[in-house]
Amino acid sequence: MSSPTTKTVAIFGATGGTGLAALKLALKAGHTVRVLARTPSKLSSLSTEYPNLYIVQGDIRETSAIKATLTINDRIADIIISAVGMVIEMQGLKWGSKDPHICEEGTKCILSSLASLENEDKVPGPEGGPRIVLLSTTGISDRGRDIPIGMIPLYHWMLSTPHNDKKKMEECMISGEGKGRSWVMVRPSFLTDGKSKGLEKVRVSTEVTEEGGKEDEPAIGYFISREDVALWIVEECVNKDGKKWEGKTVTLTH
Repeated sequence: MSSPTTKTVAIFGATGGTGLAALKLALKAGHTVRVLARTPSKLSSLSTEYPNLYIVQGDIRETSAIKATLTINDRIADIIISAVGMVIEMQGLKWGSKDPHICEEGTKCILSSLASLENEDKVPGPEGGPRIVLLSTTGISDRGRDIPIGMIPLYHWMLSTPHNDKKKMEECMISGEGKGRSWVMVRPSFLTDGKSKGLEKVRVSTEVTEEGGKEDEPAIGYFISREDVALWIVEECVNKDGKKWEGKTVTLTH
């Protein structure tokens, strides 16, 4: 990984999967990281190892806990990463959830808490506001197919509930409460628990939202490891400047 300038990072959804992998990489890179966790004990070994980790106990819908997570050293974090995901279970023949709107509602809570810190509490932050990185998914693009044909039944039918939630989350960030902010939308293909293959093995393509913006041909693939998605997020959006990705949805796949 590149040698970054130390930054402050707030992470939501940091106790498992991609969020946990991103947390570990950000800590190893020397960034000061504050996370929201309903069960802080899940991160006890990391908090012992890294003095640059701060844990706030709470829920993604608790404004006070979100504000505490976003505020580091009396300033709003430089970068906000949300890897909040849905806990899914079989409901009949499809995957569903007891909390089918968690990504959409969690994003709205983060954005409203951020706005409150800026406008009501007058907490200083980075110029232009923090960069917000959201973990989304392939299979929900309005610009055309970005998944293999063989994955269409899985994505559009069996996983329609979590993917509809991700779609609403994107709309909230792009054209809703997050409109006008600095954001990067990360759309990985189907996530696996495999080991990292390294950034050189990650294929990347982008969509843009502004009129007339240049887009890539979609990078279509079946799978990518959570480790490599986290590696891309931390390297490109935290360690590096990250401006080249702002206002874009970024597809990642092997």
